[in-house]
Amino acid sequence: MQTDPIGNEELDRRIIPPSEFVADASAFIDVRLPDSQGKHNFSFIGPGVSQNPDQHVNVRDPHGFNIGAAGLPPGTVNNQHLHFTAEVFVSIGTNVEFNVDIDSDRQFPASGRFVFSLPTWMFRGFRNVGEDYALLYAVLGEDDTGGILWSPKVLHQAADTGLYLRDDDTLLDTTAGDVLEGVDIVPPMSEDDLGSLRAFESEELSGRLINEEELVWSDRALLDSVLPGRASRLAPVIGWGMTMDRNHVPPISNPHSFTLEWLTVPPGNRMSAHRHSDQQALIVATEGWELEVNLGDDALSRPLEEGSAVSVPAGVWRSFINAGADDAVMCVVNGGDTRTKLEWPAETIEAARRDDWAVDAGGYLAPFHLIERTSKPII
Repeated sequence: MQTDPIGNEELDRRIIPPSEFVADASAFIDVRLPDSQGKHNFSFIGPGVSQNPDQHVNVRDPHGFNIGAAGLPPGTVNNQHLHFTAEVFVSIGTNVEFNVDIDSDRQFPASGRFVFSLPTWMFRGFRNVGEDYALLYAVLGEDDTGGILWSPKVLHQAADTGLYLRDDDTLLDTTAGDVLEGVDIVPPMSEDDLGSLRAFESEELSGRLINEEELVWSDRALLDSVLPGRASRLAPVIGWGMTMDRNHVPPISNPHSFTLEWLTVPPGNRMSAHRHSDQQALIVATEGWELEVNLGDDALSRPLEEGSAVSVPAGVWRSFINAGADDAVMCVVNGGDTRTKLEWPAETIEAARRDDWAVDAGGYLAPFHLIERTSKPII
């Protein structure tokens, strides 16, 4: 865990604004299919599941998860495939339609701000049904995702365009002069293998699509939230994340190798300086945010553009500030499946105690006048 202040160059390296997104139009085997031409793949943190060894990756440092995005012009399809680790879609304002199961017509429309966690070993694809270019973020479990498996239909259609998948998960292109002879090509899954996959009921899948209006917010989820200028709200989605509200229950709790939650701060307020031992990434959903790192004379500040992906290393002091005119919203991803326990500066702890606010032995907020009755108050 980093304990030294982070410098200017390192901070800038970890902030990825949309102007630094590098689109890859040849990351996957389906890029020549008529309904998939023009789609893009982005790898912000970790290489994800790209099948292009030349894919640009903004931040390669291991986080215990990967973050990327799919870019789709209107009407464009990301074809059916399955993952071995978690794949969680995060939208800050798209209009897409997911289809699940092998060559199925089961549809799950989703628009606006949402999170959709699809089970592993289940086929999924999606289409941009909006009128604008759609950027759909994806958080993938583990540092090594193991790659993906494509539906047999996609592999057959891709072969008709000259694209095949080698057994090292790279693309072979016969139209570019690559030869098939002597090369081990990934075969389509058999009917027996397809039949062995678990079928998920629509109701269960619907429970893993969490729209903005379904979020359960708490304005008492952080130690500093009672202090002047420190108002904030948290809404956990996957795992318990950073919340210190003992009544908070996330709608999705199975292991993903990361937790995910929404944070919002009203204008002129901030989430106070804090740090923790987990790798962290931010998906910036609105304008107005500023990120401040380090304490005292080492403090550095950067504005965060809407749509940016940001990596904050473990151990670094950080504060999230709303310098805009409207509520600021971001998606916060922390590595690991356990709760992320925050460390606060002594002055924040003392100020919260003066307002009768403290953290109990379980790591949750409680009245200080009750906690101090024991011989060992926590913080």
